Amino acid sequence: RVPFVPGDQLLFYTDGVSEARDRGNTFYPLEHRSELLKDPDPEAALDAVRQDLESHVGAPLHDDAAMLLLRYRDQ
Repeated sequence: RVPFVPGDQLLFYTDGVSEARDRGNTFYPLEHRSELLKDPDPEAALDAVRQDLESHVGAPLHDDAAMLLLRYRDQ
C-alpha cells in the first residue's frame, strides 16, 4: 500500500503510451516527462503529454494511447 494524500496524482496509461517509439526505435521516456503533468488543469496536463508523445513519435499514433490522470485535491 502507498498513501494517496492531497496533492498526489496518479497516471494510468495503456501500452500505446509506454511502448510508443520514435524513428530510431527509442521508447517514449514517460518517466522523464513528469513536469508535463504540473498544469493545474488535468485536461491541459494530459494534452501536454499527448502532444509530447506525438512529437516523440513524429507521426500520428497508430496504437491505443489512453491516459487517465487522478488527482487528490484537498477541497
